[in-house]
Amino acid sequence: MVSEFAIEASKLTRTYQKSRKAGLHTALDGVTFRIPEGAVVGLLGPNGAGKTTTVKILTTLLEPTSGRAHVLGHDVTTDRRAVQRLVGASFGGDSGLYTRLTARDNLRFFGTMYGLSGRELDARVDGLLEQVGLLDRRADRVETFSWGMRQRLHIARALVHDPRVVILDEPSSGLDPQSVRGLRDLVRTLRGNGRTLLLTTHDLAEAEELCDSVLILDGGRIVREDSPTELRAESARRLGSCIELALTDDPGEAFLAEFPSLVRSHVDGFSYRLFCTDSAAGLAYVMDRVPKLIQLVEVAPPTLEEAYLDLLEGTA
Repeated sequence: MVSEFAIEASKLTRTYQKSRKAGLHTALDGVTFRIPEGAVVGLLGPNGAGKTTTVKILTTLLEPTSGRAHVLGHDVTTDRRAVQRLVGASFGGDSGLYTRLTARDNLRFFGTMYGLSGRELDARVDGLLEQVGLLDRRADRVETFSWGMRQRLHIARALVHDPRVVILDEPSSGLDPQSVRGLRDLVRTLRGNGRTLLLTTHDLAEAEELCDSVLILDGGRIVREDSPTELRAESARRLGSCIELALTDDPGEAFLAEFPSLVRSHVDGFSYRLFCTDSAAGLAYVMDRVPKLIQLVEVAPPTLEEAYLDLLEGTA
C-alpha cells in the first residue's frame, strides 16, 4: 500500500487499569494526526501526556484500545512485520542493549535480526558507530559505557536496518553538549536522506532547531499542531515581545511595578525577561529609568519554550 504520509493516526485511544481497585485510566484519548514523508516532527508534552504511549503504538510495542495507525500505509496492528522493517526506534535507558557484549557485537546481533550479514553488516555497523561517535569504543563492553554513550548506541541500533521512519524518544537525554550537537547533525543528515523523523523531547530548543512542526499532547489529547514559527508568533500576539535585560544592580521594586504594558515577567537575580505589548515604550522606559545599570538589552519574540508553556497554561 502506498501513502503520501509516513505516519497516520486516527482516533487512537489507549486505556488500562492501574490496579484492581482503580478504574480505567486513559493514556490516549482519540489522538489523530498525519506526518508527511521526509518531515521532522516533534512530539511535545508534560510527563504523562501520552507521548511514549503514542510511539509504542507506532512501533507495534502496544496495541491501541481503539482507533488505527499506519506507517507508510501499513497498519501497526494487522501488518506488524512490515511496520517493524520500516521503523527504527530508540527508547534509550538501561534496557534494549546487551551490556556484556561490545558495542559492535550489539549492533551485529540486531543487524542479523533484520537479515543483514557479512561485509554489508560489518560496513553498516562500523559506519553507524562512526556516525554516533563510538567507533573508537567498538570493542568495549557496553557495561563500561556512560549513560550518554549508551544513548548514542541506542540511536545506532535504531538505524541498523536503514529504516525509512525513525522514532527517537528523548534522544538527547544524558548527552553532553558536544554529543547533543552531533545528534542534531545526525538528525539533519537523516532528514537529508529522505527519512521521516518523529522526536519526543522536553528540550524545546532542540524542537525549535530541528522540527518542521510539533504536536503538543496534554492529558492524552493533542492540544495543538503547528510549526514552531507559528506557535511563537501566536504567543507573541498574546504576550507581546520579550525584552531581555541584564543589569548590574537591583533597580528597585518600582521598576517592574511601573513598567509600561507589562504582561508577564521572569526575574533571575539582575536578569529579566519582560513581556510587554508595546516594546518601543518598554525600551524607552528602560533607557530612561536604568541607563547606567544596563549590561545587555535585546528585544525578541517568545521562544518556543515560552510559547509552549503559554499554550499549556491557556488550556489548563
